[in-house]
Amino acid sequence: MSEICFKETSKKFSIRVSYAVYESNIDMKDLHIVSNPLLNIVLDRPRIAGNIAAIVRTAVATQCALHVCGPLIFDINDKTKWRAGLDYFFGARIHFHNNLERCLDLLKKTPWLVETRGQKAPWQIDFALGDVIIFGPETGCIKDEVQNIFKERILTLPQFGPVRSLNLAQCASAVIFEAMRQYMVS
Repeated sequence: MSEICFKETSKKFSIRVSYAVYESNIDMKDLHIVSNPLLNIVLDRPRIAGNIAAIVRTAVATQCALHVCGPLIFDINDKTKWRAGLDYFFGARIHFHNNLERCLDLLKKTPWLVETRGQKAPWQIDFALGDVIIFGPETGCIKDEVQNIFKERILTLPQFGPVRSLNLAQCASAVIFEAMRQYMVS
């Protein structure tokens, strides 16, 4: 598991994400890394850098850890694709994994899956602190083998309009904020 590494350089610090280095003028004393995340958000084979960046921003705001699984098929050095989250990587707890199976082995928790054909909505279950929630790729779904193992734990976001599915970052936000709502009222 490779977490973002922080390196102090005078009043600047660098964030190394795989092979990309981003710089910020944030002072290290202002840095806050979540040690007990609200949730572990797992992205299985994401394809759109902007979605990952937007989810990074949401994860920082809600104190969630983010796990990105599978190969990145876009240029990680293209800052324009990361713009939605670029200013927030300094506070992110983000891990990159070779594949979903490796990620789940390391997390050692039974995950919730979010898919279009789930039977329950996120507000119909009780989330626990540190739960693992898997979101499939924008162009497909979580592998059938994984869905079959956890078929009783597949969630969906109800849709009444004529759309195939919702955007990955929107889905992640809806589920994260439902878990946060539950946590705050308990």
